[in-house]
Amino acid sequence: MRPFVFLLLLINSLKLSAQPWHHLDKSPETDSLCLFFFGDIMQHDPQISGAWDSNLHDYNYRPCFQYIAPYWQKADYVIANLETTLTDKGYSGYPQFSAPWQLVRDLKSCGVDILTTTNNHSCDKGHIGIRKTLYYLDSLKISHTGTYLDTNSWISQTPFYIRHGRFKIALISCTYGTNGIAVTHGQVVSMIDTFHIHRQIEKALLDTATNIIAIMHWGEEYHTTPHPEQERLATWLHTQGADIVIGSHPHVVQPIRYIHQGDDTTGITVFSLGNFVSNQSKRYTNGGIGIYLTLYRQSGRSRYRMQYLSSYVYRPIENGKRRYYVIPEPEASTLLHQQDSLLYTEFFHDTDSIIRGVAPKFRLEGKEKPQTEKYFPSTSILIH
Repeated sequence: MRPFVFLLLLINSLKLSAQPWHHLDKSPETDSLCLFFFGDIMQHDPQISGAWDSNLHDYNYRPCFQYIAPYWQKADYVIANLETTLTDKGYSGYPQFSAPWQLVRDLKSCGVDILTTTNNHSCDKGHIGIRKTLYYLDSLKISHTGTYLDTNSWISQTPFYIRHGRFKIALISCTYGTNGIAVTHGQVVSMIDTFHIHRQIEKALLDTATNIIAIMHWGEEYHTTPHPEQERLATWLHTQGADIVIGSHPHVVQPIRYIHQGDDTTGITVFSLGNFVSNQSKRYTNGGIGIYLTLYRQSGRSRYRMQYLSSYVYRPIENGKRRYYVIPEPEASTLLHQQDSLLYTEFFHDTDSIIRGVAPKFRLEGKEKPQTEKYFPSTSILIH
């Protein structure tokens, strides 16, 4: 037996020594599965200040997500990129992010299931930032992948698996770098390294994964077209066995591409989801897309149906503070004031021009539609 194959089998035999939420398993016997992917969750200083609720004497992010939460309920799993470290004090925004841990508490309560923690801000607060972030995620039982306290955890917990009915989905999450800040104290941030990505894909194939999804933090910031290196890496990932590639980091939406073999769609690349929530307000940065991906198992093969949902970050001033609300496109005309229509209309138009009709839009229908109001009470909690 070749040494490399033996090593893969040895790695495959390792048991998870950590908590059960490192492998999600909802276990219904089903031939379909719905995943909803969202982009960068950022926390600039005004966002942290705006989340403070003086009535509750606590940070409260649920109003920010109250209008997107009904859409999250339509998916089996909601997955997003956490582009900040977490802490209980000493908060900070750009350039070295550290947000209140209540952010992920409220993301979970509103419907987010899995967070990727590997991006160029993973090391913003050094080894303490990584340790605290993983501590709060594990304490709240929020599934995560991308950063690890030690090499053993990295080996045993990668790839991350979602087991759901007849699906066994391997998630691989990597970043191009950490802004020049070294990873220390034996911790691991999964990097875009073809050797280690190949190891994870081979392990997933040995583990009989039904799908392999690579979540890449890559590309050039503020460019609405992918860099040639993104395209080369996406092609390589598909040839290695990844059928779905999801990108983040540019802070703007980038195109979607399909891989075809005959009449079948054998792969999908979403080059960038853009910003899910941030304080960025320039053109193209004031929102992002969610990718609603339905997987089907037919005759032992996976088939896909993809839709996208644009969302705009509304940033009104309320009681002297800037507040933040993620507004899905179908709700924008109902919720937002006329003076904001130019901004959100421009964003949604720009997004549609980038997507170019390669996927239909996601909509809630009939009784599923959320009951929305035309104002944003900063002290109310509408999601419990």
